[in-house]
Amino acid sequence: MLNRLRPHLWPIAALILLPVAASALFVLGLRSNNPADVWSSLTTPGSPTLLGGPPGYWDASIGLLTQPLARLSASDWLRGIVPWWNPYTGIGMPLAAEMQTMSFFLPFVLIMKYWQGWFVVKLLMQVIAGLGTYALMLQLGCRRTPGLVSAGLFALNGAFLMEPHAMGSLAFLPLILLGIERSATAARSGAAQGWHWIVFGLAYSLYGGYPEVAYLDGLLAAAWTLARFATLGAARWRFAGKIMLALIIGLGLALPLVVPFLNYAAHSFLGAHKAAYAVDRLPPTLMPLALFPMIYGPTGIHASAGWVAAHLPKLALVKLGGWLGVTAVVPAMAALLRARTDPARGLIIGLGIFLGVGLARCYGIPGVAAVLNAIIPDLHLVNTARFLWPALSMATFVLAGIGLDRCAARPLSLRRAALIGALLMAVIAGVVLPDRAIITGWYHFASPPVRVTIVLGTGFEALAGLIILAALAGLNPAARRARMIAAAMLLDAFVVAALPQLSAPRPYRYYTGGIAYLRAHLGRARVYSLRPFGPDYPAGYRLASIDDSQLPVSQAWSDYIRHHLDPYDTGMMFVGWWKAPPGSGQGRTILFDHVRDYAAVGVKYVITSPGQTSPFLRTVTLPRADIFAGAAALGAGASLDTAFDARQVAAVTAGLTRIDHVAVLIGTYDGSSTGILSARLCAGALCAAGTAPLATAQDDAWLNIPLHPAIDLTAGAALHLRLTHVIGAHPVAVWLRRSAAGTTMPDLRLGQTLPGGSVMPVYQDAVMSIFRIRAYHRYFSADPACRLTVRGRNDLTADCPAPAILVRQEAWFPGWRARLNGRALPVARHGTLFQSVVLPAGHDVVTFSYRPRGTRRSVTLAGLALALWVGCALWPRAALRRRALPSGRTGSSSTLH
Repeated sequence: MLNRLRPHLWPIAALILLPVAASALFVLGLRSNNPADVWSSLTTPGSPTLLGGPPGYWDASIGLLTQPLARLSASDWLRGIVPWWNPYTGIGMPLAAEMQTMSFFLPFVLIMKYWQGWFVVKLLMQVIAGLGTYALMLQLGCRRTPGLVSAGLFALNGAFLMEPHAMGSLAFLPLILLGIERSATAARSGAAQGWHWIVFGLAYSLYGGYPEVAYLDGLLAAAWTLARFATLGAARWRFAGKIMLALIIGLGLALPLVVPFLNYAAHSFLGAHKAAYAVDRLPPTLMPLALFPMIYGPTGIHASAGWVAAHLPKLALVKLGGWLGVTAVVPAMAALLRARTDPARGLIIGLGIFLGVGLARCYGIPGVAAVLNAIIPDLHLVNTARFLWPALSMATFVLAGIGLDRCAARPLSLRRAALIGALLMAVIAGVVLPDRAIITGWYHFASPPVRVTIVLGTGFEALAGLIILAALAGLNPAARRARMIAAAMLLDAFVVAALPQLSAPRPYRYYTGGIAYLRAHLGRARVYSLRPFGPDYPAGYRLASIDDSQLPVSQAWSDYIRHHLDPYDTGMMFVGWWKAPPGSGQGRTILFDHVRDYAAVGVKYVITSPGQTSPFLRTVTLPRADIFAGAAALGAGASLDTAFDARQVAAVTAGLTRIDHVAVLIGTYDGSSTGILSARLCAGALCAAGTAPLATAQDDAWLNIPLHPAIDLTAGAALHLRLTHVIGAHPVAVWLRRSAAGTTMPDLRLGQTLPGGSVMPVYQDAVMSIFRIRAYHRYFSADPACRLTVRGRNDLTADCPAPAILVRQEAWFPGWRARLNGRALPVARHGTLFQSVVLPAGHDVVTFSYRPRGTRRSVTLAGLALALWVGCALWPRAALRRRALPSGRTGSSSTLH
C-alpha cells in the first residue's frame, strides 16, 4: 500500500497545504474572518483594511444562520441531545431539518462548537475536495501533474468564498464521481464492487447541509453516469445495477435527515423557491467574472458608495456562485476540440454538453430554463443560477486536467490552437465589451490598492491563458514544461483565493456583558433585537430570540409575523433592521404599535444599539426640509428659543398625542462639553421641562431629554421650545437646519413613550441597550390557574385544584409529544402557534419531547442500508477466501464433521 502511495505523496501534501497557505493570515490569527465579528453585532468596528469588503466569505448566511446554529447543534450533541429542535429561534423550530445548520454533519459539526470552527471545517472540506478530485483524475488515467492541477483548482474553487455555508455539500462531489468512474471500470472488467464511494459521497453531500447544492451536483453525476452508460456496451446494465444499488444505499443512509427536511418543507413558507427561482438568472454584468475573477478586484470588494448606489443592482454580486477562469478554460477547450479521437470521448462530450446547457441556464438563454424545468423534477424550486457553479467548476476542471494530460503526450496542432485562441477572443469580446462602462466605472471609483489588483489580476489571467495555449500547442512529454503550466494555473487560483485575506481586519474586541445579563435574567422568555445580537446568534448562546433568518420557515409563524408583528416582513428574515416601512426608523414604529403582540409571544427584552432612539418612543423629526444651517454654540447660561410654525405644529399633532421626550442633535467638540442642557417645551399654556448631562453625551449624536410632566397635545396649540446650557465650562453645539418656510431651528425629535411605565431600560454597554417589557406572557400558563413548578423548557410539575388547560409557548409542530406521569398525553394546537395539553386535577408531572414524524422508520431504513452496505463490502472478500481453499474443502474445521 505504501509503495503504491509513495509516488503520490507530494501531490497529496500539496493538496493539504494549498488551502491552508491560501488562508495563512487567518490560520496564524493575524487577520480575522470570523463572521460573528460582523453579524453578531457584539463588537466594535475593526481596524482598517487594505482592500475592504468581506473577509474570506461573501454570503452572509454563514454568519446569519450556519455558524450560530451549527454551534447550537454541536452543543446539543456534546450534551447528549439529538439536535432535532431549536427552541431559541423564533418561537421554536426544527433544527436538523433546516439542513443549513449542518446538524447531522458528524463529526465535522462538533468542531463548530467553537466560533472559528466553521473556518476549520472549511479548510477540511477544501482538502477533501482536492484529494477526491485528485483520486478521480487518476482513475480517469491522467498523470499526476494534470491530476494535481484539477484537484487544486477545485479545492480553491470560487464557491468556497462565495457560498461557504454550502461547503459541506460541494466537497463530496468528487467522491460521487469517483465512485461512478470506478463502477464503470469494474463493470467493464466484470469485477464486483467499485461503487462504494458513491454511497459515502452521496450521504455526506446530503448531511453536509445544503440540499440545493447536493441536488445540482447530482445533475452532474447523472450526466456523468449517462455518458459512461452510453459507452459501456454489454457491460452497461451491470454498471447501471451498481449505480442503482449505490443510490439506494446512499439515500437510505441519509433518510434520518431527508425525511424531517421534507416534512418541514411541507409545513413551511419557501419564499422565492416557489416561483422566482424557476426563471432567475445571472445578469449579463456577471459574465466577465466567469473568465476574469478579478475584473472587479478581489471578489466582493466594494467601490465607493456613490458608484455602488448607481450600479450595484446591475452587478448583483450576491447572485454569483463561482467562476471558471481563462487559465482553466483554455485546456478544457483543448480537451473538447480533440474529443472525437480521445479514448474518453463519451465523457468529454457529456461534460461539454453539461457545461453548455448549464451556462445557458445560469445566464438566461431564452427557453433553456423552461425546458429544463419541464424535464427535471423540482428544478424550478432550486436557485440553479447560483448553486450550479460547483458542478460547472468540476466539469471545467476535469476537462482542463484531461486536456493538459493529453497535450503532454501529443501537443495541439497549430490549427487547433489558433481555433481555440479565436474562439476565446470572441467569447471574451462578447462578455466584456457590453459591460465595459460598468467595468471602467468600477475601476475609476475603486481605491488605489483595488485598482492594482484589477490590473495585475486580470492581466495575469489573460497573459497566462495565452502562454498556456502556446505551451499546449508545442508541449512535449517533458515533465518540467508540464509543471510550469500547472504552476501558472495553480498560482492563478491561489492568488484569487488568498487575496480576500487583505479585506480582513485584525481580531475584533467583543462585549459580552449583555449576554451575561440576559443569561441571568431571561429565563424561558424571549428577546427581540432591532440590530445587535442577531439573528440566530442568541441561539448560539442558548438564549431565545424571536428574530430569525431561516428559509424554509414555518408557514404559521410567517403568517403570524405579517399579521401581528410586522406587516412589512418579507418572510425570509424577521429582524428589526432588515425590512421596514418608510419613516419607521427600522422597525421602531412597528414595535411601538404592536408591543402587546410582541409580549404575547413571550418577548421580555428588546435590544437596540446604544445610539438608537428608544424603540418604545414614537418620534416626529423637525424640520423636515433637509437643509443644513450650521450650529449654535451655547455657552454656560446661553439659551436658544424656537417657535414652531403652523405646518410644523400640524406635523407633530398628526404623529403624536402627547410629548414626554425631546431629542436634540448636538456636538460636544470631541467630548469637551460639560454641564447640563435643559429643555422647556410649551404647548399653549401647558409646559414641561427636563435636563440631560453633557459629560456623557456622544459627539454629533442625539441627546435625549425626558420631559416632566407629559404634555397632552390639543389641536391648534402653539409650540415653543427653549434650550439652555445651564452650567458648564465648555460650550455645546446645537446643530441647526432650515425649515421649508425659511426658519432656522435646531434638529429635533419630539417623542412620546408607551404609557404607564410598561417598558423600562435595564442595561447598556458599548454595543447594546436592553429594554424590559413588564407584562410579557409566561412560557407556561394554565387556565384555571395551577401552581406550576417549572424545571426547564420540557419539564414541569403542576398542582391543579380542578382540570385545566396548560399552554406552552413553544411552536406547535407535528412530532411533539407529551407525557403525564409517564403516560402519553395528546398535544393540541393552542390558537395558531402554540401547544396545549389537558391536565386533570391534582399533582402531575408533565414532560414534553420532540421527534420528527417518521424518525423511527427512517432510522430503521438507514440501519438496514448500512447493514446492506457492510454486507456488500464484505461478501466479495468472503467469496474470495472460499475460492482460495483447496478443492473439496470448506472454511469449517473437518474435526467437527
